Amino acid sequence: MEIKNIKIIDILQDGRAVAKTESKTAFIEGAIYGEVCNIKVNNEKKNFFEAEKTKTLEKSPYLRKPPCPYYYECGGCSIMDINYKSQIKLKKNLIKNALLKSAKIKIDDIEILEGEEFGYRNKIRLQITKEGELAYNKKYSNDLVEIKDCLLAKDLIRKNLEKIEEITKDITKKYPNSLEEITIRANEKEILLNIKIKDEKIIPYIKNQYKDSTYNINLINKKEKINISGKDYLIYNLLGKKFKISMNDFYQVNDYMTEKLYKTAKDFLGENQKVLDLFCGSATSSIAINDDHVVGIEINKNAIKDAKENAKENDLKDYKFIAKNANYIDDKFIKKEKIDAIVLDPPRAGLDKEIIKTIAKTKIKKIVYISCNPQTLARDINRFQDRGYKLEKIKGCDMFSETMHVETVALLSKLDVDKHIDVVIELDELDLISAESKATYAQIKEYVWNKFDLKVSTLYIAQIKRKCGIELREHYNKSKKEKQIIPQCTPEKEEAIMDALRHFKMIE
Repeated sequence: MEIKNIKIIDILQDGRAVAKTESKTAFIEGAIYGEVCNIKVNNEKKNFFEAEKTKTLEKSPYLRKPPCPYYYECGGCSIMDINYKSQIKLKKNLIKNALLKSAKIKIDDIEILEGEEFGYRNKIRLQITKEGELAYNKKYSNDLVEIKDCLLAKDLIRKNLEKIEEITKDITKKYPNSLEEITIRANEKEILLNIKIKDEKIIPYIKNQYKDSTYNINLINKKEKINISGKDYLIYNLLGKKFKISMNDFYQVNDYMTEKLYKTAKDFLGENQKVLDLFCGSATSSIAINDDHVVGIEINKNAIKDAKENAKENDLKDYKFIAKNANYIDDKFIKKEKIDAIVLDPPRAGLDKEIIKTIAKTKIKKIVYISCNPQTLARDINRFQDRGYKLEKIKGCDMFSETMHVETVALLSKLDVDKHIDVVIELDELDLISAESKATYAQIKEYVWNKFDLKVSTLYIAQIKRKCGIELREHYNKSKKEKQIIPQCTPEKEEAIMDALRHFKMIE
């Protein structure tokens, strides 16, 4: 089926275009933001369909000629053919739409911190062809496109791509189909190569051939990591501090924007905060944004080793790093370590529900959440909202120019739930019966939370009290907002509230 004259209104994070018909949303491959085109429907569902562009009718007003010769084949970039101002607009929409959809938070605008369009990546990962040539995956495909340059990479990487390819070609010529991929990292002066190999038999040859290389080289196979030349790490400078980043350590790919990101996180935290860094890795984020007091938890023991070295290198006065799962923390731990705030920078998949539950139980007042995925960030913000937290501040950071990826930093704060209820409370003390005065709403909430691990609102408690015949003041659960639908207590929470009422002898 073909649909004609359809306008592209947005771009998804995976690079597909978005359009609307009268009844459905279309997700379209090959279309450009702002253009009008014809499309061919390939897969139709109840509320949406997937399609591909067949013809451009009106060119996008945001269109530009991409400076990269590989752009239309290579899957490394998705929006290089759109001017930078429009890229920022798309990323704003990405964050705003995610918050509205998953967390029911509507914001009119969001600031996106901007940086350089090109030459920003300190790390690129390339596939290796059967001939030993460097390549990226093609758009929407596992096929490869050979490249001789990458405009997103730092100058030091770009200048050395030809020499690096000489290494991969040499090894492949001697041992065909023995290499899988190569990750190239660079600081200001040095390059680290992590070469993933398929066959252990080639290790002696590579060690002998490249032991005196000007590059730092690691070989990786299924069993181990082998350093054959130089160091197995690089040193990065960030906000006046030095960080040792080993082969498998997480480190942001954009040096300039990382400084902007962490400065924003530091502003969100405020002064004199003792920080707990969950998923701390080598602790770059927490050490960068906190000068004195850091506690980090990370399951990877090697990363914890690097974190301790980084803290020592930067003369931190008070630090502790623990090789444990994030669920290790509890309220006692928070109080013992005198933690003021938690910093989170989880993987793209976001946080597990149990981690959110664990964090919420600590009743920590501030959470700074750094994320590279607006969808999982918004989902997790919603889960934190359910457990008594509120989104206070949020900013985007254009860490990944020319792509639909965006970094986001958010500040969440713990609410006093008794002071944040959208109801009118008209107390008539003379109408209070003795049963109602036996336990406060706060006491009932605390009882339900401690026994059932459920968060219940004052509104829900009022509904169940009324159901049990406990007299309430008039107009208790009428909202200030006109025509607002009043949420009703779920059966699970009703049972928990009933148990609390029995506990406080308010009902039989």
